[in-house]
Amino acid sequence: MLRPYELPHACETEGVAQLLAVLKPTARRALRAYIHLVEFGELRISEWLLTPTCPVSATRWWHLRAEADFRQALDAYKAAFQQVELAAEQKAVAGSQRTLRLAAGRAAERLVDSAQGDIGGFFKLIERWTTDPLPSQDILAEELREDPVLKVMRKHYLVRQAVLDLERLTDPRYSRQVRKFTDSPRTGISFELYDAQRAAESILDRADAETASKGRDGAPIVIKINGDLPD
Repeated sequence: MLRPYELPHACETEGVAQLLAVLKPTARRALRAYIHLVEFGELRISEWLLTPTCPVSATRWWHLRAEADFRQALDAYKAAFQQVELAAEQKAVAGSQRTLRLAAGRAAERLVDSAQGDIGGFFKLIERWTTDPLPSQDILAEELREDPVLKVMRKHYLVRQAVLDLERLTDPRYSRQVRKFTDSPRTGISFELYDAQRAAESILDRADAETASKGRDGAPIVIKINGDLPD
């Protein structure tokens, strides 16, 4: 298996390649290995010369360093390699900055979603028949029906009521507005929405709007639903 420093590097421009062509193959491998593992690597030169994969012995290495052609090729290769590494680092930094900008944009979208959050979006209106309407239900119609068990006539009511739409809690358009959700056998379903007023004030603060509130943030909206969910 070839090691990375045994192959031409991106830094090997035409000028560098001409200087390398003057060297013997062993000297070229030693030069590339030294640049990769010592100059821009983590090994000290003494450690590198003792590794089994080092292309030359310690004695041969110091002889190469004394040769003018080798020194010229080494200096040119090092400068070109450094430019390539610097360009790669700049590209990585630019990529990280772009990621941060995109993340900031997404965070702003989440903040706007919270500011535009509407509690009504988590409820839907349903109509159903019942024999015991609740005070919170609108009675739309009523009729007498025979009870199949007791064999008596009982009044049934068609009611309309607002109930929690559980599907909205899994819909990304709405679920991102939910701060906390619990389902307890004792207290029923409970969920908290991010405070829309707090989100709006935060947006205004970042926009440096004079209407922005500088006071204490509000608490989240807490919604509890106990029983009487749609059948």
